Amino acid sequence: MSSLWIPGPLPGLNELIAAAKGAGGTGRAYSRLKRQWTDTVWALAKSARLESFETPVLITFEWVERDRRRDPDNVAAGGRKLILDGLVAAGVLKGDGWSHVRGWTDDFSVFAKSPGVTVTLGVLA
Repeated sequence: MSSLWIPGPLPGLNELIAAAKGAGGTGRAYSRLKRQWTDTVWALAKSARLESFETPVLITFEWVERDRRRDPDNVAAGGRKLILDGLVAAGVLKGDGWSHVRGWTDDFSVFAKSPGVTVTLGVLA
């Protein structure tokens, strides 16, 4: 099992869609946002020296929000994409498709002083 804390809040799906639609629909803002968060997750994973997984993983996301303004599905849908791309870039996962990700669970809580997400990766015994 490997765990990683990512300070946030991470962009939700609504923010990613808005960024993709901005600048006349060119997607430049989305590309910048995605690159920023992929690089952040990459750096945090490298710093934490997370192990590389050869077999499909089960992932637990423990989302911590500042408040309850964003819907849980919005929080998780946007954040998962960015986190998985960062873990692939860091070499923790070989990919984020069916061959590499077995499934995931999400848990949500509120703590105004420390939003973010704890990501725990493991394999079935």
